[in-house]
Amino acid sequence: MLSKRWRQRSLWLLIVAWFGAVLVGLWWLLEARLVWFDAEGRLQQQVSSNDFEQRLASELQHIAPDLSSSVFHVFAQSCQCNWRTRGHQQAIERSVNVQGGHNITIDIDQYPELKTLLPSTPAVIIYNANRQLVYLGPYADGAFCTTETSFVEQLLPEINSNKLKANGGWVNTVANGCYCNVAI
Repeated sequence: MLSKRWRQRSLWLLIVAWFGAVLVGLWWLLEARLVWFDAEGRLQQQVSSNDFEQRLASELQHIAPDLSSSVFHVFAQSCQCNWRTRGHQQAIERSVNVQGGHNITIDIDQYPELKTLLPSTPAVIIYNANRQLVYLGPYADGAFCTTETSFVEQLLPEINSNKLKANGGWVNTVANGCYCNVAI
């Protein structure tokens, strides 16, 4: 018969081991999977060229000829981060629909030229009513890419804007979250 003291120690060791396993699992889920959206600086380098926005618009017009008031949701089928962004994407789609904009979902693997322009997915690209780039980058940062860490919600009212943007849109290259590198 096992002593009562030994059983208590075993129970405490089991509890400590379980707690440690939970902490390691949470760390892996929340932190170890975080990467930089533009880890190699590929997008940042392209943005510095004068024709980047034109090349992007030209490529997207193969998918949707009229870019006005459009939001492109860009994914790769094999990306394990898609599920984390899905709820955020749906909230944005509803907001865009209410504002009379257009939502276009793109599987980046179907568009090789677009793969040369975007470093990671999931990504979102927003154009205003004048077909000017408002935003290009990830939906949010952090482990779950939620509306609480969103880059996009505050920009959605610009979808119907007719104001001309003097210095182009915001190309977000500095975000840390769950993203999948786009292989060229």
